[in-house]
Amino acid sequence: MKFCYTAPMSSIDIAAGAQAFGDGTHPTTAGVLAALEEIDPAQFQPRIACDMGAGSGILAMAVARQFACPVVAVELERAAVQTLRENAAENGLGDAITALHADGFDHPDITARGPYDLMTMNILAEPLLRLAREAERHMAAEGLLILSGMLRWQEEQIRLAYQSLGLELAARVQLGDWVTLCFQKPDNS
Repeated sequence: MKFCYTAPMSSIDIAAGAQAFGDGTHPTTAGVLAALEEIDPAQFQPRIACDMGAGSGILAMAVARQFACPVVAVELERAAVQTLRENAAENGLGDAITALHADGFDHPDITARGPYDLMTMNILAEPLLRLAREAERHMAAEGLLILSGMLRWQEEQIRLAYQSLGLELAARVQLGDWVTLCFQKPDNS
């Protein structure tokens, strides 16, 4: 059995029961997908993107399809990295997505391929806070960062942490008790 997420940008097949989070139905994943759908590829054309906490790869694949750019998909769980690679290949995106096993930004290929024009991070609140400074450091000027995995009561702390790094809140999506925040990094050159 497969789950299929259909959006205006494409259809993505994910193997059910795979050893990775993300079939598109959880409010955190749906929030990121909704935020991505609001971005006009004619107006925003990322050179490269990063999906931190990629799980099954659904967000990395959505980004690769919508923006036709390479995506570095980072996952902590080793078994999930293999599932991510298989899902990307099955969806014809094996060449567009580089799957890496790493804890946060701790991998030399992440730094070598950045800075990133678009980043998605659909992980829990604690890692979102822990990785804030590194995420900002790996973002390109005028880049977009989409955060999800937080409940409403966690939103303010996370929003303030990212704003304290100079990122500007650009959009907010709420699905039930789950919140997705979109930030932009100003061009301070």
